[in-house]
Amino acid sequence: MRVLVTGSSGFLGPHIVRHLASGANCDVTGFDLQAPPDHLFPAIEADFCDLGAIRQAVRGMDAVVHLGGVGDVYLATARPELAAQANVVGTTNVAIAAAEAGARVVYASTWEVYGPPSRTPVDEQHPCRPGHIYGATKLAGEQILNAVHQHDNLPVIVLRLGTAYGPGMRPNTVFSRFADAARAGQPLLVQGSGGQWRQFTHTSDIARAVALAVASDVEDATLNVVADESVTILGLAELAAKRYRSTVTFGPERHGDPPSARIASAAAARTLGWRPEVVFEQGLAELFGDLDARHNARPVSGD
Repeated sequence: MRVLVTGSSGFLGPHIVRHLASGANCDVTGFDLQAPPDHLFPAIEADFCDLGAIRQAVRGMDAVVHLGGVGDVYLATARPELAAQANVVGTTNVAIAAAEAGARVVYASTWEVYGPPSRTPVDEQHPCRPGHIYGATKLAGEQILNAVHQHDNLPVIVLRLGTAYGPGMRPNTVFSRFADAARAGQPLLVQGSGGQWRQFTHTSDIARAVALAVASDVEDATLNVVADESVTILGLAELAAKRYRSTVTFGPERHGDPPSARIASAAAARTLGWRPEVVFEQGLAELFGDLDARHNARPVSGD
């Protein structure tokens, strides 16, 4: 099977490419504006907002794993035009190219498309009312893919992913901020009460879900792929403080954070046989180890 992975040089991309490539009979090519880290796998450097470029890349592929786009809530809020171009126009181009090539699409969406929960647990039948640009543009990508499925029989599996964590995270995440503050001898700042919580989902669990979706013969499904454990931000800060022998302090609540919502992934278990495997504290220890190693590897600036 030949698979194209868009957004292959981002946070999730290398994890998913490596997992797919480790399977039998899977030939994986990346697609991104930037080359993959350390050129670890073959990749096309191009923009999927260029319809001609993505058409050429998808030709001959059996599946497209579409990770590419603006995946940062705060960047999407600051640059809504960029989020719309990447997440809506770019996804439209991927849908067109895949339908023409006869390739299936596995789309990395987000639990944040649901918005404030009207009931819990939140399953795939819950209404989608995203309260920010990021969620709105990801939902628009889902709707475009589903429309092309209806019109052109494009096989589509939408995976509404939990908040991802694991090695290689961006420096603006709460994990990185806590680790950096602790190393600098500063208290860990929790904004608000810290009672807000997330079902942090490890990259290896997400990569397994993507691989199962690529191999599946299901042609139309929308599935939550979210870990079962709920972790408060205060709980995360306390775990970080314990590791680094630091303290926790509180500041004003940060506006724009998505609300806490209990997300159910039973449909992914039924449809793909997927269940989360990584216990949060184990995954967190691995992540902090990676952050520490990268911090220690930074070059020391001189005069």
